[in-house]
Amino acid sequence: MNQKVKHSKEEDDDFNLNTSSAEPLELDDQYTKPKSVCWGRCYPMMFRKGNPAVVIGPHWPLFICAFLLFLLIGCLFIFLRLNDDPLIFYTTLFVGINQCVSYLIVSLINPGIANIERIDIEKNQQTNQKTWYCKVCKLIQLKETQHCLDCDICIQEYDHHCPWTGKCIGKGNIKQFYYFILSTVVFMIFNLVIILLKLKEQESKTNKQQ
Repeated sequence: MNQKVKHSKEEDDDFNLNTSSAEPLELDDQYTKPKSVCWGRCYPMMFRKGNPAVVIGPHWPLFICAFLLFLLIGCLFIFLRLNDDPLIFYTTLFVGINQCVSYLIVSLINPGIANIERIDIEKNQQTNQKTWYCKVCKLIQLKETQHCLDCDICIQEYDHHCPWTGKCIGKGNIKQFYYFILSTVVFMIFNLVIILLKLKEQESKTNKQQ
């Protein structure tokens, strides 16, 4: 038992190397030289200044299915509101489009891939920034950066891996993710209230006829 605990501790210490005590030769003999960028299981598109503006994650089939589901439900509610008051119809149209667009944004933009630029070791030592060495990406990363096993790449300020968006939620799309959650809640509450009002109106009409 003690040997297992000792072995696990040694692995953790080896994984969480701090740049203040690490030597470049221990990390990578070619660390100071340019190397090809690896994107793991992600698919970058539409580069801007060397950074991908659009990144498709490994679980893209779930992303497509979820988007089609949101689109279908939104179109269904919009169709049901065609003969309603214009205010209700256009509000339904707005909340439906807003939800679908916010989902597209959070699912397509760069979540914060951290293998584009190498961290300056000397700068981190001067500012006392805590760093660690990723053996998979072979890069020194900031403390908040974490390697995602699903995307097989390091993500800045990693929050979680969301298969329904097809990839990770991190520094690049965390705000958009919260906005999508908010837009979905608004969409659900609005349509639920309208349905309840319609049922109440229909019930009152039935009582009057009786």
